[in-house]
Amino acid sequence: AVAGASPAPPPGGLGAAVLLARRWAGVYSRIIKRNRVPFVDFETGFPKEPSLPQSVAGAFTLAKQQKLERLLEATPQKTFRGRVIPALSVRRVKHSGRNNLGRICTRHRGGGTVQRVRFVDFKRGRKDIPATVLRIEYSPDRTSHVALIQYEDGVLSYILAPLTLRPGDTVIASETANIVPGNCLPLRSIPTGSIVHNIELRPGAGGQFIRAAGTFATVITKDNEYATIKLRSTEIRKFPLECWASIGQLSNLERFMRFKGKAGVNRWLGRRPSVRGNAMNPSDHPHGGGTSAKHTKRPPVSPWGIERTGYKTRSPLKPLGLIVRRNLPGKQQKKYGIA
Repeated sequence: AVAGASPAPPPGGLGAAVLLARRWAGVYSRIIKRNRVPFVDFETGFPKEPSLPQSVAGAFTLAKQQKLERLLEATPQKTFRGRVIPALSVRRVKHSGRNNLGRICTRHRGGGTVQRVRFVDFKRGRKDIPATVLRIEYSPDRTSHVALIQYEDGVLSYILAPLTLRPGDTVIASETANIVPGNCLPLRSIPTGSIVHNIELRPGAGGQFIRAAGTFATVITKDNEYATIKLRSTEIRKFPLECWASIGQLSNLERFMRFKGKAGVNRWLGRRPSVRGNAMNPSDHPHGGGTSAKHTKRPPVSPWGIERTGYKTRSPLKPLGLIVRRNLPGKQQKKYGIA
């Protein structure tokens, strides 16, 4: 042994187990590690310290959020005018609607400016570690804004930005977190009536539901195993209580009000021109031909004759599973003011 060198750690024991777990832990991206049990620290592998007690336990309803919006009218949510962090993003590879054989599978796509995909933490894997919101950023690969947060130990990460989140706010993912926008909790800890987003479909798989701009879901009821949630599409389905969700409605609510101004903006976004079927010949489209282009020749269909509106693609033989009620048709949503 070399003089002055520190003694080697014993081959067995907790230290070897932690090193082995950290070395062979699978990663889902550059910033998200494999799930750990809730009572173990994310980085060290040792038991956690007791978390702070919950101080805001009431349901965060839509009415409560609207009151919060009125209080924040003087400080609107402004996006950061600067570069994205290179370590938390990667250049987006565009395929222009082509598959692996080079054939067009999705029309009207191609071109556009160079974009960088942000690594968004849908899992909120760093549990029980408070984080501060540094800024709100625009994300070209999704409709909602993202928030750059910094944990207490200095780690940076992107999360989906709720509507009422502002720079300087503190967010946390914990089973005992307060019911405030941006915090992430299991459905077991979220009270009935709260609005949520970024809902997990399976425990530990990361948020997959309610991730678009301005969307939210409402927790209707809970039982011993499942939480019944009404989604933005008016569909009602059940989620296991072990699934995690974030509190609040997502940002960029005025996205649909954007005035593009010219056709070139669509080209910047990677959207190519589309030709109406009415203006084509009958050999090119079912709506083509005729001496007048003021009416359609049949109910609206695709160039291959598949109906455009009201066509169900789900197999009637497929069981509903945890779906309590399918989404309502568009006409009913308009009739009752849901859409």
